Amino acid sequence: MKRFNSIIALLGLAIVAIAVAFVSCKKDNENALSQKSYTIQQTSNVRQIEDLSSYLKDFKKKLTESKADEAYNLDDAAWHLASLANFDFCRINVEYNNVKFDTVEMQVNVTDGVVLLSDLNTAYEQMCTKIQQFKKEFTHNNQNLYFANVFINGNGNTKLALTTTFVTPTKDMGDHLWYFEDSFIYDTVCYFYFDGLTQYLWDGYGESELQRILNLYEHYDNTQYIMCYNPTRNYSFSYPDWPDPYGNDFTGNSRVFAGDADYYATINLSQETMCYCLDSYLGLGYDYIEDNPLYDDEHPVNWIITDTIIQFSYHKFPTHMHVLTVQYGRPIIIDPGIGSEPGPGAN
Repeated sequence: MKRFNSIIALLGLAIVAIAVAFVSCKKDNENALSQKSYTIQQTSNVRQIEDLSSYLKDFKKKLTESKADEAYNLDDAAWHLASLANFDFCRINVEYNNVKFDTVEMQVNVTDGVVLLSDLNTAYEQMCTKIQQFKKEFTHNNQNLYFANVFINGNGNTKLALTTTFVTPTKDMGDHLWYFEDSFIYDTVCYFYFDGLTQYLWDGYGESELQRILNLYEHYDNTQYIMCYNPTRNYSFSYPDWPDPYGNDFTGNSRVFAGDADYYATINLSQETMCYCLDSYLGLGYDYIEDNPLYDDEHPVNWIITDTIIQFSYHKFPTHMHVLTVQYGRPIIIDPGIGSEPGPGAN
């Protein structure tokens, strides 16, 4: 009996020893697995180096050629991507007088809160493709990528904040006028009808006020006869068929208002813009019948402005635009008698 108990005790000790060995082995394996297979680079001093050009050239080579097991925290990964974006694509010593801001999104692989060097290389290639696609959609004169910044969150969602510069063509209204005889008349009419402190909504007050003034501006004022108009034809003017060869700040230098913006964007027309539209619209209406004569006494009768938004395939954003429709007619003398009234059904 004693011998049997001894055997049982020995078996128990053996089981305990095996269990201890198993647990110890498991812990060793877990410790081995928990050890990082990469080294997190400490780059706090990198941003203080003087020869950034050489550093970025070397780092780009390291990205594309090195197989080193390195990793970067999110801020440092974003800084490197932003620095390379500026180094490869952005230029600051360019001429510009306007600026715009855009955001492009992408995804970066994040492992345990860091970005591995291999994933940073993948992100760099993705970023380059995104920026190249973005630049293909440039529509402004002399548009240039001026500055880029990168932001990466813990889920790897990445935003490229892009600043572009461009040249907005400026036109001194004294250089060329479409309808008014000289700049003095232009300025007089402009400041009489339009207020510099008023915001003229392109599809609201700006549109209705332009239409009102267009229909006020010219009319027959001879009271010697009773007269009416006989309608002849209509014609519509809109982007992109009527460009201004002297340049303006509308999309495509259109003589009829056109601006690219988000679909629900609020676009207000300044006093200067309203003055330009009045001069341009009047010029379009009268020049059309001079260039396409039908009757010697034909005259613009009614000016109508409508608004529309169209997504052109070659524009990044929808184009908000006016359509100017001019109705033409010929004056008819109903009764040559001074102050006489036409009878019923007079024609």
